[in-house]
Amino acid sequence: MRVAHICPFVGEQMGGSERYAWTLAKKQAKEYDVHVYTTTQNARRTGTIESNGVTIHRFYSPIVVWNINPISLMLRSLVNSDIDLFHIHSYLYTPSNQAVFAKIVKKKKALLQLHGGIGLPPYKTCWVKLAAKKFYDVSLGKFMMNHSDIIASVSKSDLDAVESQFSIPKGRLRYVPNVVDTSVFKPETKQHSNGRTLLYVGDLEPWKGVCSLMEWMRAQSRWDGGNITVRFVGQGSLLSRLRKMQREFQKDRQDVRIEVLGPKDHSEIPTLMRDADALILPSYWEGMPTVVLEAMASGTLVISTRVGNIPRMIEHLGTGLLIDRSAASFQEAVSTVLFDVKAVRRITENARKLVEREFSLDKANLILHGLYSEMLE
Repeated sequence: MRVAHICPFVGEQMGGSERYAWTLAKKQAKEYDVHVYTTTQNARRTGTIESNGVTIHRFYSPIVVWNINPISLMLRSLVNSDIDLFHIHSYLYTPSNQAVFAKIVKKKKALLQLHGGIGLPPYKTCWVKLAAKKFYDVSLGKFMMNHSDIIASVSKSDLDAVESQFSIPKGRLRYVPNVVDTSVFKPETKQHSNGRTLLYVGDLEPWKGVCSLMEWMRAQSRWDGGNITVRFVGQGSLLSRLRKMQREFQKDRQDVRIEVLGPKDHSEIPTLMRDADALILPSYWEGMPTVVLEAMASGTLVISTRVGNIPRMIEHLGTGLLIDRSAASFQEAVSTVLFDVKAVRRITENARKLVEREFSLDKANLILHGLYSEMLE
């Protein structure tokens, strides 16, 4: 069987869906002939290479709309390929759109796997983005849903939204869990000599709640009896504002240190995750974020807002901390990290067990193998 994974970036901007696709592709390469169709903003990196048993096809993308959607042309290559089944990651991107067109032309099968982004943004944004998203959903988005043989998602909440918003029958909807490589992301004894470290990993964009996090940090005048470091990893439109805030805190605050590390290769994330005491995810909009599972697998406490599928998998004070969108709720969670070592240890141990049981690569791959067979039969 020749399977093609379609995702916007692999090896450059590694968001959750890209990490999912790449981790899965490497696993499946032991069973299938696996190809990845993706994009690059570096014209010298275009072309086809082999890596970890996977054939990667990179297409030049001179423009990335709103820092998430690469504009590239790969339709001809998809149509001329010998692919048996298209595994399309997300319905939002131009590579995804082209894969569905290729599937129709070639009369092949397509599994559309969602990683968030269903419906209108549940946060304040400009009317242009709202109008564009609404128009997209009733046009290309609807087209994507209607012409995919099976629609899967890492989020049960998103499946509910797809059923209601796009009128997709339940028989075409499947839950496939998100995955994390627990041999790479694993616990390590935390060193607390310089206080506690909070880690943010993701796009530095308003919809990720980065502006809220900045406000919450400013709202706390000081942390009584504890020092914290807040480390930001990622890129996006708020990078310069964060670096300005870093300079302000360096000058005026002794109890809070801000480190803006910018984008990092994913090979560095396991170490950064193990070095952190807590992951903070203040998002407005998520499916089932991979970074949450990576933290849970690493023995790093998750502090997250109640969005997407997160409340269905994280039990407050059981496998993580769920916060309201307020400075007070954030400060209460950070106080737990600073001063309640026993609670943190219990929560992180429970979280690691949950990940091992429910979000293993083997489990997701077995489900997808069954879906591939169902479609091709």
